[in-house]
Amino acid sequence: MAPDFPFADYHRPEAPFSGIAIVGEAPGASEIEQGQPFVGRSGQLLTKALLSAGIDRRHCMVANVFRYRPPENKIKHFFGPAAAAGDKGRAWGRYSLGYVREELAPELDALSEALKTARVVLAVGAVPLWGLTGKTGLTAHAGEALYNRLADAPVIATYHPAFILRGNFNLTPEWEGHMRLAASLLKA
Repeated sequence: MAPDFPFADYHRPEAPFSGIAIVGEAPGASEIEQGQPFVGRSGQLLTKALLSAGIDRRHCMVANVFRYRPPENKIKHFFGPAAAAGDKGRAWGRYSLGYVREELAPELDALSEALKTARVVLAVGAVPLWGLTGKTGLTAHAGEALYNRLADAPVIATYHPAFILRGNFNLTPEWEGHMRLAASLLKA
């Protein structure tokens, strides 16, 4: 049973697919309005950083781990105790907020299906890092190429643009470096 939250689907590339998939956490208000991920202020900053790193977003798939906007925009609504997760949610492992709720566990299966043709995945934030790799601790893994448990494509962990916007502009060169690494893996 799908949750009763607003929904925004994945955004397929407008032009030939570069092989890069960008995965965030969940849609915000602007994303629900427009039906696409990363279109608000964070999305504008992300697009600018991608261009600086030599990546044209129009050639990327853009997705979220969860296609639903959580109440109050709080990702904690997607997680709970083991009892709320059931077997499906517990199978994905524990995140810092708990286990993914049983009714949302199929979101990870849907993301796995959507990433089948990706060659590199940029995990934009802590929830995508966990969803794609099972790992937590974004700052410890930022800029690393990691094993992807959802698809046959390496994951590059990086910061969410909202984190940069919250006064962490000094991390912009490092952040763009993560995106350059993703682009370089396409050539390898």
